[in-house]
Amino acid sequence: MKILLTGCCGLLGQNLARAYLKKDWEVFGIDDLSSGTLEWLPKEVNFMQIDVCNQAKYLFGAFDLIIHLASRKIPRDGKSFNTLTQNTQGVLNMARYAMGNDSKFIYLSTSDVYGKNARWDEEADLIMGQTDVMRWSYAVTKIWGEHLLFSTPQDFDFQIVRLFGTYGPYHALSWTAGPQSVFISQALKQEPMTIHGDGKQERAYQYVDDAIDGIIKVAESDYSRQVFNIGNPNESISVDDLSRQVWKLINTDKMRPAKYVPQSSYKYEEIPNRIPDISKAKELLGFEPKIRLEEGLRRTIEWQRTVV
Repeated sequence: MKILLTGCCGLLGQNLARAYLKKDWEVFGIDDLSSGTLEWLPKEVNFMQIDVCNQAKYLFGAFDLIIHLASRKIPRDGKSFNTLTQNTQGVLNMARYAMGNDSKFIYLSTSDVYGKNARWDEEADLIMGQTDVMRWSYAVTKIWGEHLLFSTPQDFDFQIVRLFGTYGPYHALSWTAGPQSVFISQALKQEPMTIHGDGKQERAYQYVDDAIDGIIKVAESDYSRQVFNIGNPNESISVDDLSRQVWKLINTDKMRPAKYVPQSSYKYEEIPNRIPDISKAKELLGFEPKIRLEEGLRRTIEWQRTVV
C-alpha cells in the first residue's frame, strides 16, 4: 500500500510517517520546508521538496491514500495573503491530483473553523469574525477547502478531520506549534513565559499519539465524505495554567513573572475557549484519547530537551 503525506516534515507528517512505516506501507512525503524539519523525517520516507501550490503535477503517480496536511497556519506575522492564496491553491491542486489518480483523500481541517461559536460539534454553525482580523484568514481557507471537497463528484472518496490543539515530539519550536512549544523552550532556559492576551483563554490539548490514532481510524473507516472532530475534551486548561504546569515539570525554583502581550498591541482576536465534542468519532470510529496532559507534556519535554 502507498501513502502520500503533504507537509510531511511537520508534527503530524512526522508522526504519521512513522505510524504508516510500522504498518509496512510505502510512505512518500512532500514538503516545501518553509516550517518543517527534514532532519527529523525517517530516512525510509520517499521525500521530495515540492510546493503543492505550483508543483503538484511533479509527484509520484497513484496512491492508495493521500493525507493533505500542508498549510500555512494562523498568520501572526501579518502575512495573511500567503495564508489565503497558498492554502486554497494547495488543497485545490491536491484534490484534483487525488481525483485524477483515484486516490482516497483525507483533508486536515482545523477547530478554528468553528470561529466564535460556543458549540464545537460537526453540526455547529461556523461563525467568523471581521475580515480585517488576520486570524480568520486561516479559518476561512480551511472552510473553503471543505466547501471545495463537498462540491466534487459524489464518487470522490474523501474525509475531513477537524483537528483540535495537538502537541508532541516533532512539533515546531515556535508559535506555529502552539503555546506549549514556546513555553517548554522558555522553561528549559528559565526565561519568563510569553502569554498573548490575558492567559485566561481555555484550550483542550491532545497528545500527538492520540491524534494519529484518530486520523488513522478515519482513514480506515468507510464513512466517505464525512467530517470528524479529533481532539481531547478531557484535557482542557487555561493558557496561564498551562505555562505554570510546564514550568513545574521542568524547574524546581519559583516561576518568573510572565510577559503578557496585550491583545490591543496586535491585530488578532483571542477565542475564550474551545473544547471539542468528539461524540461522532467515539460512536462511529471508537476513537477515545488516552494520554493525559501531564504525561504528554513529560514526553514532549523529554524530546524537546534534545533539540532546543
